[in-house]
Amino acid sequence: MRVRRAIALVGVFLIFLACFMIYVAMDMTVFPNRRTSIHEEYQENKWLHFEDRLKQLESDLNKHHEEVGEIKEAIKVLVPATNTTPKLVKKDGFKVEHLVSKIPSSEIIFDATCPFQVNTNPKTDIQMLELYKKLSFDNPDGGVWKQGWNIEINPSDWNKQHKLKVFVVPHSHNDPGWIKTVDEYYLSQTKHILNNMITKLTGDLRRKFIWAEISYFSMWWDDLELADRENVKKLIHNNQLEIVTGGWVMNDEANSHWISILHQITEGHQWLERNLNYTPKSHWSIDPFGMSATQPFLLKEMGLQNMLIQRVHYSVKKQLARDTNLEFRWKQVWDNLGTTEIFTQLMPFYSYDVPHTCGPDPKICCQFDFKRLPGHGLHCPWKIAPQQITDNNVAQKAELLLDQYRKKSMLYKSNVLLIPLGDDFRFSHLTEWDVQYENYQKLFDHMNSNPKMFVQIQFGTLTDYFNAVHAEKGYDHFPSLSGDFFTYADRGDHYWSGYFTSRPFYKRMDRVLLSYIRAAEIILTLAHLSEQPSSNGIASEQGGFGKIMSNARRELALFQHHDGITGTAKDYVVVDYGTRMLKAIQDCQKILQHSTNFLLTGSRSDITKNDVIHYNVDDVRHSHDKLSERHTITIGPELSIKKLVIFNPLPYARREIVSFLVSTPFLEVLNFKGKKIKCQISPVFEYGSMSNSKYKLFFIANIPAFALVSYTINAIMEHELPKETVHSTIKIFNQYAEVKSPTGFPKIQVSPSASEFVLQNARISAAFSSLGLLKAIKVATVTTPVHLDFVKYGARYGEERSGAYLFLPDRDASPIAIENTVVKVVEGPLVSFVSVQLPNVHHTTTLYNTPGADGLGLEIQNLVDIERTSNFEIAMRLSTNINSTNEYFTDLNGYQILRRIRFSKLPLQANYYPMPAMAYIEDKNVRLTVVTGTPLGCGSLREGQIEVMMDRKLNQDDHLGLGQGVTDNHPTEHIFRIILEKKTHKCETTADNHPSGFPSLSAHVASQSLLNPLIRMLKNDEDETDPTPAYLPVTHDFGVDFTVPSLRTGIEVNGKEYVGVIVQRQHLDVCFSDRVLLQQFPLSHGTVNLKSLLPPLPEGVALHKSLLSFLNIGSKILLNSDIEMCPMDIQAYVLDR
Repeated sequence: MRVRRAIALVGVFLIFLACFMIYVAMDMTVFPNRRTSIHEEYQENKWLHFEDRLKQLESDLNKHHEEVGEIKEAIKVLVPATNTTPKLVKKDGFKVEHLVSKIPSSEIIFDATCPFQVNTNPKTDIQMLELYKKLSFDNPDGGVWKQGWNIEINPSDWNKQHKLKVFVVPHSHNDPGWIKTVDEYYLSQTKHILNNMITKLTGDLRRKFIWAEISYFSMWWDDLELADRENVKKLIHNNQLEIVTGGWVMNDEANSHWISILHQITEGHQWLERNLNYTPKSHWSIDPFGMSATQPFLLKEMGLQNMLIQRVHYSVKKQLARDTNLEFRWKQVWDNLGTTEIFTQLMPFYSYDVPHTCGPDPKICCQFDFKRLPGHGLHCPWKIAPQQITDNNVAQKAELLLDQYRKKSMLYKSNVLLIPLGDDFRFSHLTEWDVQYENYQKLFDHMNSNPKMFVQIQFGTLTDYFNAVHAEKGYDHFPSLSGDFFTYADRGDHYWSGYFTSRPFYKRMDRVLLSYIRAAEIILTLAHLSEQPSSNGIASEQGGFGKIMSNARRELALFQHHDGITGTAKDYVVVDYGTRMLKAIQDCQKILQHSTNFLLTGSRSDITKNDVIHYNVDDVRHSHDKLSERHTITIGPELSIKKLVIFNPLPYARREIVSFLVSTPFLEVLNFKGKKIKCQISPVFEYGSMSNSKYKLFFIANIPAFALVSYTINAIMEHELPKETVHSTIKIFNQYAEVKSPTGFPKIQVSPSASEFVLQNARISAAFSSLGLLKAIKVATVTTPVHLDFVKYGARYGEERSGAYLFLPDRDASPIAIENTVVKVVEGPLVSFVSVQLPNVHHTTTLYNTPGADGLGLEIQNLVDIERTSNFEIAMRLSTNINSTNEYFTDLNGYQILRRIRFSKLPLQANYYPMPAMAYIEDKNVRLTVVTGTPLGCGSLREGQIEVMMDRKLNQDDHLGLGQGVTDNHPTEHIFRIILEKKTHKCETTADNHPSGFPSLSAHVASQSLLNPLIRMLKNDEDETDPTPAYLPVTHDFGVDFTVPSLRTGIEVNGKEYVGVIVQRQHLDVCFSDRVLLQQFPLSHGTVNLKSLLPPLPEGVALHKSLLSFLNIGSKILLNSDIEMCPMDIQAYVLDR
């Protein structure tokens, strides 16, 4: 009995202690005043208010759930009962349903059979980070193969029973924009290549050809007569023409977001399905500048079976070639079962042109590029020209060529050899088809008829080659490999890390367009599924929005080209890309406002009339090269009311700050029930002063998943201001001149000097220097120095200098000198921010006081302008005391995160990596994550540091074919979120030295929020429709570990139309998550129910699993099934109505 009592007492004590520690962890004590140091004030106040803060956070969460419940209850009353109005399901007294239990999960739950392993390092034969540790990265002269060695062969290795099998694969690499625009290339070259293909392949079954870019192929198809279309189909049926990859473009793999990659390949695959009933089998990626591990993962899920890649660091190529590991099974770093493996071949030599593909000696290989025959416009740099193949020289030429083939074959495990035959925009003239095919056929005939040469050679397609490899050797004969192939270098210290940042204005525009496409797809699909009589045809190609939705996706897809989003095209070609993306954004806005009107009123306007405007999206873009603008809501005595609608494109509820420009500081905000809600008014700084006719309104929008919710702004008299409307406190430091206060802000604190100060919200406090730059962040009771500054790089001198592709700095970065500058501080209950104008950067740091994703860290807005600089690269640097050693983590395409190591054996530019979505540094206790709204380059060049390149202006070409520098810079706005977190308990997300990292819960939701902002719409004052106050299609929120990258119409398989939906589950690092955070952002229990995502559907609607590009429709699945998904899994389904 005593033992039981003792155990009980110990148990009670441990429970009390655990509760006490949770309360302590919630301490959000403010930072010290300016008279004491952060550390001193922390010691004095560390026990203050932690109970109040915890209660406040929990109160906010309860209020949030109550508000969502109120919205749903009110919709039941205000909206007539129709099929478009989901029923509210109450359970256990809760008005908000989640696909999670009421007690939030504290871990990512998944089945033991999942191929997901982080507790130990998954077994793999070649792990790229480990390979990097071993490589010396020296570059001795290898002889004729400069970056290799002298390959020796033994002719007796081949005999009658063991012939060398060679597939020569003719191809033409067509960039959809680079030196010319996509349209110019098509008219001047591509169109002729494809026309010639029909002429020259027809009638000779031995001839073969492969094609990759469906953007061009679709343009050509539209120009073809019916007879020629039938000829193309015959060539495909005869296996003379193979479509490789089948993407709209050959996408970049550093800057492109994984959802954009998905779009661009899906756009191509859907076109092939509709027009040719064709599904690609093999991937061909010969020109993107480095290879991401996300690409093979997506390709495998799209049904592709093989990959060929080219641009990989020359030292990596050499090592894999020495070990005969150029053929491998590429798998994901978390995969311990091999389910993500895809067979891959890496080309061994410098380039994909003919001189560097037949064998190790380019001087010899060039002699077999018959486009370089005298009189054909090209020549061999090695000054030995090709010769026509005749009866007199065929034997000698065949021996010379076969020797190169045999030497190349020594680098591979199989006895099957791939020989690409082509280059950029090849085969544009009929004469080239003749000289290449005819001369090679003579060589083939001689080799195949000579039994002592022991070779079997022919023209082939890419899949012909892979089929032969698989027939000769089993899958398990080849090694497994995990990791990626960044950062690429083609020679010496020429690391291609510059293009991670080049033309950042358009990189940012890419992410904006992606967010609009997601939002427009989702809301159009919801309208299509609404079952209202007038919904019929709203998403159709004829008379609906299907065509402009498809066009918008295609413009995004086009920009994923490896000379598009990379920023490596001619100036006027970049203008063409930008103009296309601007039109796509405007079209998406049109879809959004029309679909919003339809869902809130049930009526469908004439969408063919461009002047029909029900709502104005609060994001005005007048030009492809200018920053967006905001509408100013003009309200006052004559027009005192403005209606707003806000759309949430994410599958879980959000409670985040939205802002609007208004003409008066005297107003109130009402929610959809007419209830006043808290709002904050701030002045707008412009042209060196504060505007007297423009103010910024902030309030917290509470928007359920995929929902539309209305708000109202009322203009009132100054004496009528309610307690819910708060005016910000304004402080201006280092200001000597008199400041004129705008209306509504009579008390502005102005000081000719400055000192350190603090801003805070309910979760964090941030200390700033007298220059307005971040110095430290305090989370709970822990203060971490986080010094923010800006640094610059120059271009080194000499003939080899930085350009669009290459980052070749002159030295380590130097700080940008900052003199006393005016510091503007705005504080309020919802939003506080500090703003300073620095050399080349207008820098703003904001703290949002919300329970949403925007309140989890600091938001930094950098308006960068380097138009007047020369050979100048600017980066933002964060310096901390985090013991990160030489390790840091960067993401790949926003899908996964890899561990990086800063190698002293490599130059500075080699330690820069792509940062499409986020990067972080950490030690055993603390993590600092930088989330970005723009794909950029980043590095951690010292312990505790992370820096992000923001723009680059280079005066010269870097001799990689572009023929110009990068001088068309525009003022560019970058948005970052800085998340500082401390581990809440003893926890290890991955095993030591695991090659992978994972975003924290906070970083993940912050990134999702940043990349998918709430869509703000202003109701047209002249629109007389009477909309319902909200539309809520989702009956259950998803856990935040689930995302819905695509919910779209316009899917066609076997002539039948479907709705497509893709669901992805992200593995999250929960070591930094506390009880309150898990209540704010609930995790799933590993399953998802798609029925809860959609509005009520009629009986008999079927769900089918498919490939990611919505091909290969599988068996029927019950719509209300709970679908179990492993972490990092992604699945696609089609809805059959």
